[in-house]
Amino acid sequence: MTIAIAGTTSRTVLCAEHLRASGLFEVVWVLTPSPRRVGRTQQLTKNECHTWAEEHALATILLDKKIDNEVRNTIEQLPRPDFLLVVDFGYLVPQWLLNWPKIAPLNIHPSDLPRWRGSSPGQFALLYGDTQSAVCLMEMSAGMDEGPLFHCEHFAVNNTWTQTEYYQESFAQIAPQLPSLLSQIAAQECTATPQSETVATPPAQRLSKTDSFVEWSVVSAALAGKSRVPDGAVLAQASHSHPNTASLLAHATRAFSPWPVLWTEVQTAKGTQRLQILRAHAVGTSLVIDQAKLEGKNTSTRSEIEKLLV
Repeated sequence: MTIAIAGTTSRTVLCAEHLRASGLFEVVWVLTPSPRRVGRTQQLTKNECHTWAEEHALATILLDKKIDNEVRNTIEQLPRPDFLLVVDFGYLVPQWLLNWPKIAPLNIHPSDLPRWRGSSPGQFALLYGDTQSAVCLMEMSAGMDEGPLFHCEHFAVNNTWTQTEYYQESFAQIAPQLPSLLSQIAAQECTATPQSETVATPPAQRLSKTDSFVEWSVVSAALAGKSRVPDGAVLAQASHSHPNTASLLAHATRAFSPWPVLWTEVQTAKGTQRLQILRAHAVGTSLVIDQAKLEGKNTSTRSEIEKLLV
């Protein structure tokens, strides 16, 4: 059987490699973003999926802001695959492309759907303190993560994970099963089940630096064992899932690591400066900051930071 891959990251590569290495599937083309300028030197860099496709001499279609008519014209010159698998892609997939594969367009979503539909499921699962989650293989539809589910693999969420570990575990669970699952779908031995119409969580929206900001007054209250709801919409909404502010902020440090990072602004002898709260935990109702980084300084412990505050 043939399969086309749309994706960007090392998690895309993990899934694609399991399918390719199984000998059951031929990857016929890859759709992935063009190289981007990254870091302080702004060096033009290929993403992991692009690099993997070149290593295996696969037809590669590069795109910039969206899947436009130029991309469509290129794809329509290529063989129609049996499957389209979308993993960590980050682009809207138009209906014509959903209709393109002979058997089905598939997506891997790392949450217990319909819980945490959207682009940041792992971050929100950690932010809200979920203790159980899942990674799901679904048939794509026009709605955001609303398609019927072929398979969901459930797992326990470790209370020390950052989003990095969450996503590593999610894709490690599902990737080895893909050859078998897709073979069953092709043989009509596996049917998709519609998702529940009841969605108990807000959309797991794409996060920004604004979403991970918390007022110092809120942090200070939590350090003193008091609770105060943050002003920011994302943190304020998540606060309802925690017994106190200390618990919320401790979870936020892990949910927002390595990006966008929980941060605040503090007064120092140099004026208002940004403080990143990198690691923290709750002891009862009190927040304990384990590691932080003040603007222009190296990573510091809480006691080191306190000496710099006014």
